[in-house]
Amino acid sequence: MLFTSPQRSWRLFLYGGGSVLLLFNIYFLGRAALTGNYVPIVPVIAGIFTAAGLLVIVYAEQRAQEEDKRDHRRIARVAHQLESPLINLQGAFERLLVDAGSLPAAQRLKLKEMATKSQILLENIRDLFLTLQAGEGSISQDVRVLDLCLLVKEAVQRALPLASAHNVELISSTHCPKALVRADRRLLLIALAHLIENAIFYTMTPGLVNVAVIRGKKRARVVVQDRGIGIRGADVPLVDKPFARGAAAGKYDPNGIGLGVALSRLIVKDIGGSLSWHSKDRGTGTQFEIHLPLIIKN
Repeated sequence: MLFTSPQRSWRLFLYGGGSVLLLFNIYFLGRAALTGNYVPIVPVIAGIFTAAGLLVIVYAEQRAQEEDKRDHRRIARVAHQLESPLINLQGAFERLLVDAGSLPAAQRLKLKEMATKSQILLENIRDLFLTLQAGEGSISQDVRVLDLCLLVKEAVQRALPLASAHNVELISSTHCPKALVRADRRLLLIALAHLIENAIFYTMTPGLVNVAVIRGKKRARVVVQDRGIGIRGADVPLVDKPFARGAAAGKYDPNGIGLGVALSRLIVKDIGGSLSWHSKDRGTGTQFEIHLPLIIKN
């Protein structure tokens, strides 16, 4: 886990405190040697070892953090290198499907399955890359003013085929004529897609998922409400944890890698918003909410 600003401040405090403590004890040890009064020498030496141990621990922690950063960069570089050939592979599948009209139905179906699997793999690598990149700093690259209502409508339209395939009715409503926010369009669509797709995957069929945009005075909310299995108590700590999945996750979403909610939270946080959720009881569904600051025009 990379250091945040409060962690850096705490580390500097430990460094400073340990250094001052070490200097004071060395001073008293020197004074004892000069005066010949060795009565307090045991607590002084204990203080030296304590201060030195504190500095060693903080130094070791810093080295571990730096190694984590290097590991993140290596993995992110590999993920980025994998992304390009997979995009080419996906394009090749799409071209094959266009020209596959003369093939037998079984072969066309096989090509479609391979194209779907390559798409899932590509999205998982993309999510891994973005999550690691977020650990190094901001991931937003093309921040501009967007109408959140139109963006949510687009995300819902993209998810309709998945909802239909899972026998889930996807309903969208906007309680505002316009909600202007500042965000990276591509990344916010990824965050919305994860929350909507999760709602579809974990809804018991036939089921219903409702997506709404609610505009307040200073903030807008995107609410994704499902009537799914809910989140049991043991799985609550895993919801926001990268790569962690609940006990039933494999049954409902076998291709997930446990990054959907975690990455969505990182994306929303990167543009100054927040992500919250609640699930009352198992079997009563889950509600996720994205809160974003509005651009108020005078």
